[in-house]
Amino acid sequence: MAKVNPGFLDKVKELGAFDISACYSCGNCTAICPLSTEEYSFPRMMIRYSMLGLEDKILSGPELWRCYYCGECTDTCPRQADPGGLMMALRRYTIRRYSLGKIADLFYNGTSAAVTWLVLTVAAIAGIAYFHNPNPDLTKVDPLSFITLDFLHYAGIVLGVVIAFFAIVQLAVMWRSLHKDGIQATLGEWLRSFWDILIREVFVQKTFDECADKNRYWAHLALLWGFLGLFLATILAFGIDFLISVNSGLKIVPHVIGIVSGLVLLYGSGYYLYRRYFIKDSYSKYSHHSDWVFVWLMFLAGLTGFLLDIFAWVNLPWPAYITFAVHLVIVFDLLLTAPFTKFAHAIYRPLALWMSETYSRKEKEQQAQA
Repeated sequence: MAKVNPGFLDKVKELGAFDISACYSCGNCTAICPLSTEEYSFPRMMIRYSMLGLEDKILSGPELWRCYYCGECTDTCPRQADPGGLMMALRRYTIRRYSLGKIADLFYNGTSAAVTWLVLTVAAIAGIAYFHNPNPDLTKVDPLSFITLDFLHYAGIVLGVVIAFFAIVQLAVMWRSLHKDGIQATLGEWLRSFWDILIREVFVQKTFDECADKNRYWAHLALLWGFLGLFLATILAFGIDFLISVNSGLKIVPHVIGIVSGLVLLYGSGYYLYRRYFIKDSYSKYSHHSDWVFVWLMFLAGLTGFLLDIFAWVNLPWPAYITFAVHLVIVFDLLLTAPFTKFAHAIYRPLALWMSETYSRKEKEQQAQA
C-alpha cells in the first residue's frame, strides 16, 4: 500500500509549483511533451502523485530526471497550472530529500540561503586573506606567487574529498530509491548502459535536443562542456606545476583549453541570464532563486577566469591577483555546495537515466523470453 504524505503538495508549492492546484488533469501536458513516452509518462502522472501526496512514488521514479523543462507543457496548459514548474519544484524537493543531514535545506529557503551563501563566502575570503602572500611578484603576473601551489594543492584535495563523500553517500540514497527488486542485470549489461548514457545523454544530451527550443539546448550543452573544459584545464595546470615544472612549456595546453572553455561557459551561462532578465518566457518567469545562484556562479567563474588571462596578458599584477582571489572564492562556493544545490542534477540525472535504461532493457529482454 502506498504511503500518503498529506503535506507534500504544500511543501512542493514552496519550491515553485504554486499554480499546480489549478490542474484538472486534462493530460494536455503529457500529450504535448516531446520527451514523455508510454514507458516514462510525465508530467501529468507527477501532478497526480503530488496532489495525492504519493511522495514515495515520485522519489522512486526516473521521470523527474527525464524532463529538461523546455516549457512547452506550461505554455500550452489550458489552466495555466505550470506543469513544467512542478517538475522543477519536484527536483528541488528530491535534492533536499536525498541530502545527507538535510544540508540542502539551507539553500532553498530565501533567508537561510542568503545567510549560508554569505557565511561560505566570508569563510573563503578569510582563508585566502590568511594564506596569501602579501608580497607577490609585481614584475610579472604570477598567481602562484600570490597563492602558493602547495596551498592550492592541499586545499583542493580537502575540498575534493568533502565533495566526493557527500556525492557518493547521496547517490547511494538515490540508488536505493530507484532500485527495482526482482530485476537482476549483469555487470556487462550495466556497463553497456553506462557508456550509452554517458555519451548519448551526458556528453551529447540527445534527449534534450528533441525539445523545440534549440537555443536552450546549445546553451545547456555549453554550460556542461565549458565547465568540464575549465575543470580539465585546472587539473592539467596544477599537474604540470606540481609534477613537472612551474615554468614548463606544456602550460600552454591548459591555458588554451581554459580560454576556449571559459568563452563557452560564458556563452551558456550568459544565455540563461539574458533569458532570465530580458525575456520573460515560461522557463525563466517563475524560476527559483536556487537556480539562478547556480547560473550566476557559473557565469562569474568563467568571467573571472577570462579576466585573469587578460590581466596576465597586459601584465597588471595586482588586478590579476585580486581577480584570482575572487575567482577562487566563486569556485569554492560553486564546488563545495555542488551536492546540495542545482549543481547536483549533474550527477543525479545521469544515475537516474542509467538505472532506468538498464532496467528497461532487462525488462524487455525478460518479456521477450516469456
